[in-house]
Amino acid sequence: SLFYRKLEARSIMRQWLGKLAVASGMLYALHMWATGPLTISKIPYNGTNPYFGFIPLVTYIFLRNLTPKLRSHSMAFLHEIGKTTLETYLMQHHIWLTSNSKTVLVFIPGWPRVNLALVTYVYVIICRKVHKLTLHLRGMLLPDDRAVCIRSMVGLAVVIIGFYSTAFVFGGMDMSGLKSIGLVSMVGGWLLYQTVIDSTWFEYRRAAKKAKMTMASSEEDDDDDVRSDSSQSYDERGTEYESAVSRMCPPIIGTMVLLVLGLVWSGFATEGAGSVGLLPPGCDAFVNDGQWIPIDGCNESSRGMAYRDYGADAYGSCAPHGVSYVWAWTQQPPRTHCRFSHRDEEKMKKMLNRRKVVFIGDSMTRYLYHSTVRALGIEGSGAYDATGPKHADIHHTLWETTPVTFRWAPLATDQLNILKEYNKISSAGEGYENLGPDLIVLGGGAWDRLHLYATDEDRQSHAATLKDLGYEMQKAQRDGGSAVVWFIPTTINSKALNTEEKRDHMREEDMEAMRAVYARNGILASSSFVIDGPSFTASRVKESYDGVHYPPHVYDAGAQILFNAIDWLLPAGGVVDPIIPPRAGKMANPTLGVMILVFIAMGLFCFDGFLGFSYLAAIFVKGVMPLRLYEEAFSTLHKKIGLVGADVEGTPSGSARSSQRRLHHQSGSRAGRRVGSVDEEIAALLGTKRVDVELASR
Repeated sequence: SLFYRKLEARSIMRQWLGKLAVASGMLYALHMWATGPLTISKIPYNGTNPYFGFIPLVTYIFLRNLTPKLRSHSMAFLHEIGKTTLETYLMQHHIWLTSNSKTVLVFIPGWPRVNLALVTYVYVIICRKVHKLTLHLRGMLLPDDRAVCIRSMVGLAVVIIGFYSTAFVFGGMDMSGLKSIGLVSMVGGWLLYQTVIDSTWFEYRRAAKKAKMTMASSEEDDDDDVRSDSSQSYDERGTEYESAVSRMCPPIIGTMVLLVLGLVWSGFATEGAGSVGLLPPGCDAFVNDGQWIPIDGCNESSRGMAYRDYGADAYGSCAPHGVSYVWAWTQQPPRTHCRFSHRDEEKMKKMLNRRKVVFIGDSMTRYLYHSTVRALGIEGSGAYDATGPKHADIHHTLWETTPVTFRWAPLATDQLNILKEYNKISSAGEGYENLGPDLIVLGGGAWDRLHLYATDEDRQSHAATLKDLGYEMQKAQRDGGSAVVWFIPTTINSKALNTEEKRDHMREEDMEAMRAVYARNGILASSSFVIDGPSFTASRVKESYDGVHYPPHVYDAGAQILFNAIDWLLPAGGVVDPIIPPRAGKMANPTLGVMILVFIAMGLFCFDGFLGFSYLAAIFVKGVMPLRLYEEAFSTLHKKIGLVGADVEGTPSGSARSSQRRLHHQSGSRAGRRVGSVDEEIAALLGTKRVDVELASR
């Protein structure tokens, strides 16, 4: 700019005093931004970014162009990236990111950083290829010929309308399968090929003849006429006749290639992982399949090691402050679409909002209840408290919309009675208060084995109760629309049982037999889903401090198993609260808005694009006031477009040019060369030669 040129025409000391004065002001503004708005959290920062986001950009522009040497160089790497910005923007969601930006494409499981490098390389290469193809297609379809462009646009419109119409017809006839798509693709490809051949064949033959004639003339100038005649006769023979083989082979080969690609695509679609969405019901066979792994689930390197050593690829918990045991699901084939993951409060709120959840059972079920509500935002739930009641109901309301209740029911008869109560409520009538629970989690068996399983009569009575319980579970699903989950008792640490009665009747082998009794009497078959307690406690059995219960974080695995199962248990999701749009101007800041108006006014009326700091240079260097440089900076442009008074001596522009001539004489040859190079840049932008610029300035 003329501002830089004026400064650089002065002595070294003065020009750097002026530049440093402006730079100090710019850097001070950058410092205020970096230590102020930049340090706040994301959501509040979003409200301030429109007011401060331009500061680092303007500072970079000033410093980037600080010297002629900096202005005369550019980074080829950034230049190459800049050429494909459109393609990188469009292709990032198709190649780099997957599942609506939720995941990264995986080529090498277990090696996240190596995988990211490979995916990025593929992403960049494809973007560059797409850029080149775009340029080629643009040249083919939209050349510098209006008639050809119009013909191409009409052809494109006809093809697009034709395909849309075909898709509409096939969709209406319920024929949108792979076979129909393949048939349309083959027929359309053959027609396209034949159209291209028919429209370009003769032109291609003429071009081939011309190329042969040129080659022949360069080799033997004496035989030009003979070779031209032979090429002419050959071309005429070639254009008159095209064999059936030459016409049919390309479409047949293209059809075979399309068929192979279609089969490969079909295989990917049916056997591949697909997009990330709700887990399908078939995942109930795998959701209990996992193990505790001694790694940090929050660390990518640890997760990669776990995948390679244990085959685990999804984690139900993580320990950000150090290595500990975390629950991880075993990897399943991609075709199952069973990609289990840790579910936090935000995700579960979408599924459980305005739902009713009830846990019914013994102390094991109570521990699972506490782990569930902790994961949903009630941090203190289940904290050790010797003063509180042990055998009592518990109630929490999440997000002021979702009641989550635990009903103390240690025996099968207790569970049966409570379930009958809820079924009766469901059949009483309509209304939210009369609706039964959306999700019921039942669990028990330990107390029955300990207190009511000594005689044959007790066993028979217990079996009858279980059958009635199974009937009520089915009724809750059928009539009440509830999802009913059964929680199998966790593994017992027989050596840690703290009473003689428990050691006699509640050992692990006794509880294993009791689990089989519940399965034999239809409890598992009557459930919508089963949480297998031993699956996440068997390997941690030594940590059961009283033989029955485990540390709270062990039950977190059970809660995460339940959360993942909710995908198919309650697929409709929770009731979505109505979206209330924010009022207009909610994120506005009048004070900062006035500041922006001041900067805009300064740029418009004071002709300064550097936040007003350009005026600091005038303290050390005369003749660089931006307000006085306007006419001089635009004099060449004014002359080119024929503005009146563009070069009248005595006017502001004329006086500015006079001062410019004096400045040239004073600065010497070095400064003259520097200014001259900038003149050439300006002249190139205006499409004129430097001589014209000099004449205009004179």
